[in-house]
Amino acid sequence: MKTKLNIGLIILISGFSNIFCQENTTNKADLADLKIQLIDSKLALLDSKIKIWETRPQELELMLDELKSKLLKLDFQPDELNSRFNSIDSLIKEFRKLMEKQPDDPYTMAYKPEQDSVAHVATFKRYSVTLNPVRVFEGTLEIACERRINNRNTIEISGMATYANSEGVANFYLKNQSMEYYNSSIRAWDPYNCDNFSGFGTTLQWKNYLLPSVNSRYAAFEGLYAAPYTMYRRIWITGLDNQFFPDEDGWREVEIIQKLNILAGGVIVGWEFPVAQVLSLDVFIGGVIRLCHYDTEGGITKYKKWKNIDYSGVMPRAGIKIGILK
Repeated sequence: MKTKLNIGLIILISGFSNIFCQENTTNKADLADLKIQLIDSKLALLDSKIKIWETRPQELELMLDELKSKLLKLDFQPDELNSRFNSIDSLIKEFRKLMEKQPDDPYTMAYKPEQDSVAHVATFKRYSVTLNPVRVFEGTLEIACERRINNRNTIEISGMATYANSEGVANFYLKNQSMEYYNSSIRAWDPYNCDNFSGFGTTLQWKNYLLPSVNSRYAAFEGLYAAPYTMYRRIWITGLDNQFFPDEDGWREVEIIQKLNILAGGVIVGWEFPVAQVLSLDVFIGGVIRLCHYDTEGGITKYKKWKNIDYSGVMPRAGIKIGILK
């Protein structure tokens, strides 16, 4: 009985071992199939890469051909272009060296006298202080200060102080004045002899120098210019007149004092010459409209001669100024 039982156990164990061996063999076969498929996919990938590598040289050749054709179409040679770049670079270096030697302020730059021309004298000047000698013969001292704004424009402001009498240099100017006042006692305009002018005034003008836009060698304070002009003056006019006084039954000399306001505006054209690097000579001519008003009258003056100081109307303006450049 025991022998039969052992035989059955042996058979059962051998059956299980056969089953296990069959399953193990099946798994190995599946794994081998997977490896084969992986190798096939890698071969396919390698084959595609090889095809890409084969097409790359052809594309590169096409690009090189296009580049050669473009280079042949160029109008310059690369060597010539390099030489030009080198020359430009050398010029830039020389310019930087020159700039390092110059001062920072362009108005105080030192320059050699032998290289100067008349047009370059006032290039680095900031101010011009001038005197109008024509006004002196009218008993007026006019001093103007002209300030540079840029290479083409300046602003000029002047002040006038007037004190003219018949015993001074303004005698001729005063003798040519035809003055009159309203005499309330006779209710009429009465002429009188003018013996004295006194007062003050100011002018303002903007000068636009025209030549710098045509030739760079010109600058402010030199050459042709055009300038709008405006002026205001306050004048006290003093004279003597003989008046009849009924209460005294006689004539008596009376001092006449009139207060005059003068407003003028116009345009002038002139030429300014720099002289010896420090002086300037300004010659100008133009036209202005002048309006005069007495404090005792209701409006502007009328029926006055154009040589009179109280003339209202359009009149020419001309003169000369002598100044110092700074």
